[in-house]
Amino acid sequence: MQLTFALFLMIQFTAIAFCEGGLFNRTCKTIKEQNPDAPSNTYSIVTNSGKLLQVYCEMGLNGGGYTFLHPTTLAVINDLDIPQMFTDKTAFLLRARRTDGTQPYAVLKQLSEFSFVPLKIGISSFESFGGPVNAGHIGSPYIFFGFLPNSVASVSATQGLQVNGVRISYTHCGSVTASHFALFPNFKEVDPGNAYYPDPVYAGIFSNVRDNPSGRVMPGDYFMFGEIHFGGCGCYVQTNQMKKDKGVLALTIGFR
Repeated sequence: MQLTFALFLMIQFTAIAFCEGGLFNRTCKTIKEQNPDAPSNTYSIVTNSGKLLQVYCEMGLNGGGYTFLHPTTLAVINDLDIPQMFTDKTAFLLRARRTDGTQPYAVLKQLSEFSFVPLKIGISSFESFGGPVNAGHIGSPYIFFGFLPNSVASVSATQGLQVNGVRISYTHCGSVTASHFALFPNFKEVDPGNAYYPDPVYAGIFSNVRDNPSGRVMPGDYFMFGEIHFGGCGCYVQTNQMKKDKGVLALTIGFR
């Protein structure tokens, strides 16, 4: 029985390797490099630790090669699986799922004065950054997308991010050093926190998202509950509160 199951797994991995050019794919970026005409779609990739993941690959926007993780994968991967998938630490690709069915996007980058600071991804972790509020409400797993670490945010008067090339900045106030997006699958359907401070960063982000030219949409189950926190005085918002003023139901973020 064990031999039969092992043979089955070998056949599956061989099929994946054969279909994608004879090598195990490690990221959407490598798929794009191997085949520049590869379409945006769901793909199977294999992590360095041997985990087989289903991901969505965005192959068009901002040059393509962006990996979007399915919520269920957050329960089986960890920070050791991220470096192979996240080599471009200059940009994230945000998609928002709206009530009208559209999924506008935004390329997120550091402000130019912080271009030397690499972006951060953590799987249920936020080392050296201000942590997500809903880690204390919803809990793990979650995926953390950090901009300025505590060491920078605590001493920088002007903070923010670029959204599709537009500068969104604010004057930092108080002692809160949060500078992140965080996405939660919320498998247990736990009530999130209820804080809501729609300060200038929130308005700036969603005033500068764009509709993708093709109108093509991703599978809806790749989107998650999200929080956006740039503080103090930047914003703190959650997707369960965005429907009323931005028509946003959920978020997802890709990286490459």
